[in-house]
Amino acid sequence: MKTIGAAVVGLGAIGRKHADSLKELEKEGFSVRLVAVMDVLKSRVDEYAARYSCKGYYVYDDVVKDPEVDVVFIASPHHVHAQQAIYAMEYGKHVIVEKPMAITLASAKEMIDKARKNGVKLGVIYQRRYIDAVQKLKEMIDRGVLERVFMAEASLMWFRSEEGYYLKDEVARSWRGMWSTEGGGLLMTQAIHVIDLLVYLFGDAEEVYGYTENVSHPAVNVEDSAVAIIKFRGGVLATLSSSLSFYPPDKQYWRIRVFGVNGFAEVENETFTQIAIKGYSPEQTLFERKKENLHKKLFKDFLTRLQEGKDFPINGEEAYKSLEIVKAVYYAMTTKKPAKIPLEINVVI
Repeated sequence: MKTIGAAVVGLGAIGRKHADSLKELEKEGFSVRLVAVMDVLKSRVDEYAARYSCKGYYVYDDVVKDPEVDVVFIASPHHVHAQQAIYAMEYGKHVIVEKPMAITLASAKEMIDKARKNGVKLGVIYQRRYIDAVQKLKEMIDRGVLERVFMAEASLMWFRSEEGYYLKDEVARSWRGMWSTEGGGLLMTQAIHVIDLLVYLFGDAEEVYGYTENVSHPAVNVEDSAVAIIKFRGGVLATLSSSLSFYPPDKQYWRIRVFGVNGFAEVENETFTQIAIKGYSPEQTLFERKKENLHKKLFKDFLTRLQEGKDFPINGEEAYKSLEIVKAVYYAMTTKKPAKIPLEINVVI
């Protein structure tokens, strides 16, 4: 089987996670090779190219023109995701990009169209779908263990200080906390993870309403807290509550609770915390916490499907759904009425 050549673009914390995960797969004998890393900061490139024993590029053009690169892994700031993905696909490269796939619906659509037109694969990184407990919950829902699911609650309560996150350094200050570059705040960058889990569990949304606030980050003009109501086409009503103003930081958590007429189940921080379903006796192992490299699991799935000529489940069309829900919350806030999905892409930010 052909060894896939990979390049990682963006060497922040998440980009380094990409490179680490690819090197682990490479060392385990999987048919992938980390060919190159790229960043606009020369010092980062030099350090990590040496660490990973690969090429180091300072210019994106060099990445997409490298014949040894088959897949570009994009972990750069949000506002260049679409531009970089489309340019790579123009050179026939497959692309896997961090969430959000783009900062506007129009540019997300352009990414989807470009992948289809050029016959390449576009994947988006929502690694929490690969948590064993989440996949088990999906299986329980699909098998009807809960019978008719009618309601869900999603929560993500984290802490990010202005000094340690938005204003951390020159790179952070150049794009975080601004509509033009981050595309929003908490909803676009953090809460979109649990929004995607709702999409994974329940499918397409139909209508969205919500509120956003900036509670404790006056240095930026995007939201740090949000609540929303999402109505899914299958009949499930879901609530979302999320904030970056939740202190102390060691109490950060995310949670999904699913209610059916036969009982309910709750996943918190990668493990089941409650299962109460009539006639169902859960295995004790479901409540054991596992620490996994979820990026690595996702990458292995993407690359395996690529080798086998199969579709990756978190493709552009699928990832568009969570981005659209985020934009629907912003649109509902602006219009002061529920936002119907699909949204008109030319009238939302």
